[in-house]
Amino acid sequence: MGEATAALEDPRAWQYLTMQVFRINLNVRPPTDAQGKARIGADVFNIFNDYIVPESSVTAAQAAVAVSKLVPDPADGSNALDDGFFFSLWNDIINIAVQIPHDHPAMDKLLKVMRELTLLPDTGLRVWDSRLWTDLPVLGAAFRERLNGPGTSRNEEEQAVIDREWVGFHAFSAKLISAGVVGYTNQAVWMLRDALEEDTSAKAPSALDRDLVTAAMYIEYAGPILAESIVRTPDPTLSKEDERSLRPGPLYDGKAGLRSDRWLFWLKRFGEQAEKATTDEAKSLALRSSRLMEIWVEKRLQPKS
Repeated sequence: MGEATAALEDPRAWQYLTMQVFRINLNVRPPTDAQGKARIGADVFNIFNDYIVPESSVTAAQAAVAVSKLVPDPADGSNALDDGFFFSLWNDIINIAVQIPHDHPAMDKLLKVMRELTLLPDTGLRVWDSRLWTDLPVLGAAFRERLNGPGTSRNEEEQAVIDREWVGFHAFSAKLISAGVVGYTNQAVWMLRDALEEDTSAKAPSALDRDLVTAAMYIEYAGPILAESIVRTPDPTLSKEDERSLRPGPLYDGKAGLRSDRWLFWLKRFGEQAEKATTDEAKSLALRSSRLMEIWVEKRLQPKS
């Protein structure tokens, strides 16, 4: 009762109720950021609030239509839309995703809305020459803004939340890749490189655990996509930009890009790093990733005799 009253008295406090409304066991961050701005816009929150709860009768398609109706009309009557609305929209959705455990059904419900958005009829409207909604315009840019690494805090509890949201962001990304909604496989290479191709001796135990779990998200949810990419293009020809972007880390002496020998290196390193993990989650996910990769090697990556 007290929380509900506070929400009515302070409109910014509604986000604090996310844990109760979504019916998932989360320790959500405060309702506002350091500048006092709500992390999720009310319109977007309300759409997903009505949809994600287990007893909801709202379908993913209906939620997608509701999201599409939030788009403002072009200011000058043209078919070009400003990108500002879309940066805000995608950040709102990402800020919902990072609060949901990677293996909770609510994450899959969120994913379904993203897929339904791509299936909406072509509006004729464009953002950066991308189609609305088929191309999910600006989503890639919104994702890239979050790829500079997790934040840091001297407060242990705050750092735990930052780390959990970092994992949640990449779990969401991996599931979008798996569903064919996006093709951000470079992100998978980057996170696997950070966790498995770098010297981790100087890393704090919590950072090592976080990075292992993050890398494991891409194997758990996007692993088949990555393996099929290797089968399809075992020796990819990379542009200079991709050569730089997908370069190997210091512990891996192979070529840049997604390749079978790199896959085998990651497989081995997951097992090695699992021994250094300090949480049961990081250890079990690392060992599971190693085993999944081993199975895909046996079934898909080994040349057939």
